[in-house]
Amino acid sequence: MKCPGLCESQRLEILLENALFLETTKWKVPCFVESAIKGTDISPTQYEQTVLWMEGLNLRFQFYPETFGLAVSILNRILASVKAQVKYLQCIAVTCLYLAAKTNEEDEIIPSVKKLAEQSGCMYSSAEILRMERIILDKLQWDLYTSTPVDFLNTVRICD
Repeated sequence: MKCPGLCESQRLEILLENALFLETTKWKVPCFVESAIKGTDISPTQYEQTVLWMEGLNLRFQFYPETFGLAVSILNRILASVKAQVKYLQCIAVTCLYLAAKTNEEDEIIPSVKKLAEQSGCMYSSAEILRMERIILDKLQWDLYTSTPVDFLNTVRICD
């Protein structure tokens, strides 16, 4: 984003303010109460293992780092919004990664849902992943994008 007539520090300030505004209006994080995410049976360890698994999938499919950041952001927003059960956590996670890839990646890089289900090693069918996709989109009102930490790093790097 070019800001004609502004010095670099003013441009950086505008870019960071825009990212902060997006973050404050949309960013949600799951709240851990006692030994689980509030309203769920998902423990911090299960959450951490799921995020690490998503990172491995992101590397396997050679997605951008921004895709992984967005996938975790979508996961956090959905876990903060619904009472998810641990038995659906992998399905939710792989669907979040799929949605993030559809948002950030080139079409030829995005695997089919069937290939994603097979290569991810999750025990869900492509139909279940597509059903979860619809649920997530509905719960987030089709608004997937929010500022991620990667966006802040890219903003600072652009202005250097």
